[in-house]
Amino acid sequence: SHMLSFVLLLAVLATTCHSRSAIRSGVAADENDYMPQGEHNSDYDHEAFLGHDQKAVYDNLPAPEAKKRLQDLIPHLDEDGDGQITVDELHDWIKKQLLVYIMDDANALHEGNDVNHDGFVSWKEFVATTYGLGFVDNEQKAPEEGEFDYRQMILRDYNKFISADANGDQFLSVDEMASFIHPEEFHHTRHLAIEESLKDLDRNGDGLVSVDEYMADLLADEEELMNDIELLERERRKFSEQHDTDKDGFLNEWEVRDWLTPNNDSPSRAVAARLVAAADSNRNGVLEKPEIVRNYQVFVGNSFISHGGEL
Repeated sequence: SHMLSFVLLLAVLATTCHSRSAIRSGVAADENDYMPQGEHNSDYDHEAFLGHDQKAVYDNLPAPEAKKRLQDLIPHLDEDGDGQITVDELHDWIKKQLLVYIMDDANALHEGNDVNHDGFVSWKEFVATTYGLGFVDNEQKAPEEGEFDYRQMILRDYNKFISADANGDQFLSVDEMASFIHPEEFHHTRHLAIEESLKDLDRNGDGLVSVDEYMADLLADEEELMNDIELLERERRKFSEQHDTDKDGFLNEWEVRDWLTPNNDSPSRAVAARLVAAADSNRNGVLEKPEIVRNYQVFVGNSFISHGGEL
């Protein structure tokens, strides 16, 4: 699912294969035209709200039980107890669910790369563990004939390492490793997620995204959509009418940024805003308990809900 790729995006898997990045998967969830017949792919939002493991556990929960558990959950969403759930409050909840998985990833990668067990990961340790001892102090060596060329991958990881190293001590703590793995969720590394997405989208390397490259990314993980002529035409119009703001036929870095992170929001905040908008029946910009229960499928799909953790 999209959310699974979102929470398990590892730097060591930043390969050159063409599939959607974490940040673009979030956009795909927001743009429901990606789904056949216009159905909204809510898996991404539901996993963000529940957490991946709990979503799987409660995948077949009957609707009455789903509503009951959702009602039990509401007080935990309402941080100030005023009876209304704001986008900020829902964002805080989603961040808590996401943080569990981000930190699990960070701890696992940190432990695996902390060769000398001093509690920190140096760049040399990361290179040695991820790419092999032969690349230490020789990251940009040309490949032998028939070998894979890791130079661009290593350079990308190095730029991400430097940005994630918030205190500039040339080592990554566990917390800094979290922003290394998930740059899209942290202010000081979000620009890297945009740059990575631009490079992945820009298949001919000219620094711009053409409509053909845009469409190729759309179809990378959804090949069955190739036969949906109406959807493909709608996406082409979206490219030209919404994303290509200067109408030159291409998306530049700024247009890609505005497309992927409107208002510079993180993917998790975008989820919170979507959920509020979808369930806000009286259109007052916040959610009350009756709205959440009445629109429970917005949060938990057709038949499931979880506490999103031990509460």
